[in-house]
Amino acid sequence: MVAWYGASSLLFGLILFLPTRKFILAVSVNKHQRKVKRDLTENELLSLRKKTNLIAAVLSMTFAFLYNRFILFKFFGFGG
Repeated sequence: MVAWYGASSLLFGLILFLPTRKFILAVSVNKHQRKVKRDLTENELLSLRKKTNLIAAVLSMTFAFLYNRFILFKFFGFGG
């Protein structure tokens, strides 16, 4: 059951990563453009992408593992 929990949580986290990354990047770019009142340069965009990848990975994996643990406990009585 531990292998199933780990594999399904990892898969769920990977599925959540792409939309989470796109959303966080869009919000970050809009916020930064409003702040500096101009379009972003390639270096600024690359810097924001690196930060966004890390934030999205941590957020999606944390949510996936916690949500999967909650579901396993609720329906199967263990894991929580």
